[in-house]
Amino acid sequence: MKADTIPGMFFAGVAHYGEKTALMQKGPEGYTAITWSELGQAVREVACGLITLGLEPGDRVAIMSYNRPEWVTADLAILAAGAITIPIYHTNTPAQADYILKASGVRNAFVARSDKAEMLATCDVAVERIFVLDEVGVDSPGSCAVDYYSLRFLGRENLSGARGAELDARIANLLPNDCATVIFTSGTTGAPKGVMLSHANILANVYACITAQPVGPNDTCLSFLPLSHSFERTVGQFMMLAAGTTIAYASSLREVADNIREVRPTVVLGVPRFFEKLYARVLDGVNQSSPARRALFFRAIEYSKKRLKLLRQEKEPGIILNIVNSIADRLIFSKLKKLLGGRMRFFVSGGAPLLPDIIEFFQAAGVIILQGYGLTEFSPVISVNRLEDNRPETVGPPLPGVEVKIADDGEIAVRGHSVMLGYYENEVATSEVIRDGWLYTGDLGELSDGYLKIVDRKKDIIITSGGKNITPQHIENLVMSDEYVEQAMVYGDGKKYLTALIVPDYERIDDSGADAGFTGYSPSELIDNKKFYDFIMSRITEKCEDLASFEKIKKIIILPESLTEERGEITPTMKIKRKALIEKYQQQIDALYSPEQVIKVRHRWP
Repeated sequence: MKADTIPGMFFAGVAHYGEKTALMQKGPEGYTAITWSELGQAVREVACGLITLGLEPGDRVAIMSYNRPEWVTADLAILAAGAITIPIYHTNTPAQADYILKASGVRNAFVARSDKAEMLATCDVAVERIFVLDEVGVDSPGSCAVDYYSLRFLGRENLSGARGAELDARIANLLPNDCATVIFTSGTTGAPKGVMLSHANILANVYACITAQPVGPNDTCLSFLPLSHSFERTVGQFMMLAAGTTIAYASSLREVADNIREVRPTVVLGVPRFFEKLYARVLDGVNQSSPARRALFFRAIEYSKKRLKLLRQEKEPGIILNIVNSIADRLIFSKLKKLLGGRMRFFVSGGAPLLPDIIEFFQAAGVIILQGYGLTEFSPVISVNRLEDNRPETVGPPLPGVEVKIADDGEIAVRGHSVMLGYYENEVATSEVIRDGWLYTGDLGELSDGYLKIVDRKKDIIITSGGKNITPQHIENLVMSDEYVEQAMVYGDGKKYLTALIVPDYERIDDSGADAGFTGYSPSELIDNKKFYDFIMSRITEKCEDLASFEKIKKIIILPESLTEERGEITPTMKIKRKALIEKYQQQIDALYSPEQVIKVRHRWP
């Protein structure tokens, strides 16, 4: 029987799995295990400690930390105490954190380190208590900091008394439609809005995801996407707990590749940039091999793609293709699989579109990437590809129990039990996106044979002065598939032609750009170099060669450094804040449209 609240689901798992490994954390001696029983005890202690300190049902409690076992412990404890979790990205600026604290009325918060406690203590909102996860006996920046272990000790001391009984009562009295969390959207087009999700919203999504992508107690998931994001939290945390899957936490983003080899996961969630970098790394290795090995690899990929195409058409590949694929799998593709731990069942890609070519490349090598689509307002997963019928050019069919329709203007609308309760204290914004029970996503899409394809964000569509409608996201993804391009933003609304802001992958250029003559130069020197401009422009032109003439990028501005969240240029999930970026570089962009004018922007050649 499926539980109808998140604490109910979790404690049912504790009773069922007991001494099985629930979580894994990297320490000085390698990965160590936390059993379900140990996690259950920790959650009860933290929840009881919160209640002892006066936490009331419905109170909002923030978590501002990188992924770690204490994140899930705090989250489940907050929910078990009947309160509401407010995730804040660990990388958020003081202003961003202050906005969320004010908007949600947070009185208590969990943070990773004391410097984050100091940051929150200086915000305009008076946070009563800040629980620091990393340090024991923390020196309070005021009178509000408490170390996490002291909170657990307080809870442990009170579990057997009235506070423990109060905790049990609160868990029993939780209702499915009670608000579990308020997740503030990234705000690419305006101020962030707080998405209210109930226990029922999230669990409906969790159970539907398990049906669509079966995982279970024999699986291990490596977690590295921020738990503050709804995709990782619902799928990478709650879904894995509901399925009894072990969750291992990456030690850092820089060490994900090493962690994959150590943990040997069977399931990993990623965003397109992760797979693009993995793709570039694989090609690097292939291109550095001998000409014969390189030719053999690409020939094996070619034959494997032919075989997969026939299988998708429900045709028999034939004995030759099957034998070639079997040999290639043992002699060539096995090395890639070993690099990924040797046990990988599938990856899931979400958050933004991933080029079908990259999915097909890995699929030909026997590495499965299932692309999905979702929205925080839908808890978040709407559709995802299936292992038995993976169509790379789509984001798969809707989850079981989810209805999707395409409005007259092409906008995707969705209906189901995972539609949010609404935006926190913002009925006007809620009524704009939820109409007659349908959630209007703001994305443009197409439905064919039950599979959903994303076209672009409705607000991002570019209409040129010639009246051509252009979806910039597809062009940007094409450009960023080039090994020397890290970030790209296409511009051209109301203009005769398209231009773009480009951030090259300077590290890669320095490592492998010797043949082009760019090794040893700083970014500042390169962006003043006309030869470098022509080099990057030629690669972009090549990537866009199959596009219509009006979709091709005519001029670019090369930026000297990566876009960052700190400067307000991207969101924590790496989405570009187009409005902010256009405002920042408006003068340079306008210069690209000056007749016959070649401008050297201090960001650069037009």
